[in-house]
Amino acid sequence: MRSFIVYFVAIACIPNFAFCQLDTLNNSSTTFKSSLVKGYVQDSVSHEPLAFIHVVIQDVNIVATTDVEGLFMVNNVPIGSHTILFTSIGYMPKRITMEILADGQEFNMGIVPLTASEISLSEVVVSPGSYSIMEKVASTSSVSLSEENLKNMAFAEDITRAVSRLPGISASDYTSKFAIRGGEADEVLISLDGMELYEPFHQRDYSGGLFCIVDIEAIRGVDLMTGGFSAAYGNRLSGVFGMKSKSVMDESRHTKLGLSIMNAQLYTDGKFAMNKGSYVISARRGMLDLSLKAIGNQEWFPTYYDGFIKVEYAVRPNHILSAHFLRSGDKTYIDNDPEADVFDEFETSYNNSYGWLTLRSYFSKDLDARTILYCGNINHYRSGGYDKYEASDKGFVLLDDKRDYSYIGIKQDWSLSRFAKVHFRFGFDAKELWADYQYFSAIHELRINSNEELFMYDKELNISLKPRGEQVGSYLNVRYKILPKLVGESGIRYDFASYTNDNNISPRISLLYIMSNQTSIRAAYGYYYQSQFINAMDVNHGITEFDQAELAVHYVVGLEHNFLNGVSMRIEGYYKDYSNISPQWQNLRDHLESFPESRNDNARVIFNGITSKGIEIFLTYDKGNKISWWFSYALAQALDDIQDIEFDGLLIERTGLVPRLNDQRHTIYADINYRPTASWHFSASWHYYIGWPRTDYTYRYQEIAPDTLHFYPVHAEFNGTIYPAYHRLDLRINKSFDVSYGDITTFLQIINVYNRENLKKFDLDASSDNGAYSLDADGNYLAVEDNKYWLGFLPVFGVNWEF
Repeated sequence: MRSFIVYFVAIACIPNFAFCQLDTLNNSSTTFKSSLVKGYVQDSVSHEPLAFIHVVIQDVNIVATTDVEGLFMVNNVPIGSHTILFTSIGYMPKRITMEILADGQEFNMGIVPLTASEISLSEVVVSPGSYSIMEKVASTSSVSLSEENLKNMAFAEDITRAVSRLPGISASDYTSKFAIRGGEADEVLISLDGMELYEPFHQRDYSGGLFCIVDIEAIRGVDLMTGGFSAAYGNRLSGVFGMKSKSVMDESRHTKLGLSIMNAQLYTDGKFAMNKGSYVISARRGMLDLSLKAIGNQEWFPTYYDGFIKVEYAVRPNHILSAHFLRSGDKTYIDNDPEADVFDEFETSYNNSYGWLTLRSYFSKDLDARTILYCGNINHYRSGGYDKYEASDKGFVLLDDKRDYSYIGIKQDWSLSRFAKVHFRFGFDAKELWADYQYFSAIHELRINSNEELFMYDKELNISLKPRGEQVGSYLNVRYKILPKLVGESGIRYDFASYTNDNNISPRISLLYIMSNQTSIRAAYGYYYQSQFINAMDVNHGITEFDQAELAVHYVVGLEHNFLNGVSMRIEGYYKDYSNISPQWQNLRDHLESFPESRNDNARVIFNGITSKGIEIFLTYDKGNKISWWFSYALAQALDDIQDIEFDGLLIERTGLVPRLNDQRHTIYADINYRPTASWHFSASWHYYIGWPRTDYTYRYQEIAPDTLHFYPVHAEFNGTIYPAYHRLDLRINKSFDVSYGDITTFLQIINVYNRENLKKFDLDASSDNGAYSLDADGNYLAVEDNKYWLGFLPVFGVNWEF
């Protein structure tokens, strides 16, 4: 770690010195002046000032809110032509075009009148737990995170890591994968422009996935739903993470090059065919393998890449056709003991390919449709094993796992808002799927059984399967005005999967009560089924049949309020009740193990059900001024109702209500952003949580031959110990330089500023690194602690060039 820190501090200092010299020589970049846009918003009839009006500079996603006098002020508006959108509950949206001609200009828009109107059913957000990320589109949802603030957070190069700071989201330092409100990570529907991404993360064998396969530079916005979502979304138990790619707003070509220790990236967009067509291209190559080699790493070599292309063309004024292609690939080689003369190696590779055609048709102002033809292929390969004769490992493991999954389908969504008090949304999704499993594993290892007797464990699996099937989903969603300020939404969804024999009907209902333009209340109830994916059969443990769909029932209620000082608040309570849960295999000592089926701590847990409940508070302040912040607190509980634990080893089994592995009782996030000028941006992020359970253990030994001992694990109560509290502070500084050809932005972020040792894994070894046993004063054996920790003090540097 010391060499790691020295290395990155060194590479951070050299470019910063170079850019300081560049800044001195370039007169145009020596001083950045903030441009200011201000004005007053009034009712067009009464001329009364309107507070809490959302003011959005759309092309750059800068957001502000009017105060009680109707005043809005937006700082750091870049040079150029901009469209400003004014929205609020009960008023017609208004767009005004203005132009900033020079840095430091103050643009006074004067009085902006808004006309009162009925609530637009097509625009309101009825479901609770909804967040608008990187863009502001909904006039009735006060909770949004701006693109500028999000991109200036720690780990901002990854969109899924950034949103993990919202209430109800749980994730770890090493993974981009996240879970929602006590669920599992695979319970979240992740999509890009309407296309479901089945394997959306790089390096998925390492803590579930290091990075999202979609570059944040290609993303325009994200719709995140953490519960109670509508019938338009199916086959997921917990939430929705819908990414939308960028649209080219002007006639200029934009290109951005970036480099950091994480990845090298290229992004470009532009228009063609007399502005009837546009393109968006992004590409990344991971740099972790080169960075780790530079500091002497010999054990872990991760490589990855991804690329995204979107070409859009207006075939007619009311019909827009777009073609999308997304490709990602990963390879990892792990040598667990490169200096020892033993075989302990694993290798993995993953490839994802998605292609889809989208036709957006606007038949009238009341009727539009989106049609998607799509196909995809996902394959992965895992191989490796070990052959050891050590204090606690005596035997060998061989593993070879090849999987290939392909599909083709059609999806269509319709929206009809012809009636003033009723809005319809309906659609379907149908696809053909096929998979190919080729799995082999052999385990021959000395183990301990539940009677504390040593035995030679022998297991061999050789499975070849080629399942095929169809999936069909359809829905009808009706949004209706019950009273002038009360909106309801009822939906019904049908999902069918032939290979699992699932035929499920999911009723859902939501309510929105708008008390005033400051306060609204939302509530939701619904059934949420999730069928097993055709590429997720548990052949690793000898299973050759699919499980039936699991069910989660959601109960959610929430309150949103805008205070006079510009602070927005959301409070939500939720309860989720799971049933028909498939048995799960869990590693008692390390649930993040990359090859879990090969370990001797692998236990099968059988459930009666699962419950998850909690209360979340989210506060935000962002009026377009120099300072913005947000704060959240979540009190939550996630419990497994365990029927039985199958484990032929030493374990104090536990049934009934038991904390889940992701039971995170208390969680706090606090973030602040400060932008004194257009060229400087400072941010600080603090994170705290407690509650993750683990199973404690120690080692005992038996003499199996003269002078030969075998150490075996003795596990305490299942999930009976709680990890220490986790907390860390991250800082980030961004500096922009206006050079002769484009703009250069550098950043320096420091992860875990006060170098908190956050325990990742309680780990014991039977002996020290040199093979010696540890004894106390009486000659009794002591296990050697070799604990693993989350990220310590870590500086990271990066640079982007946009032109």
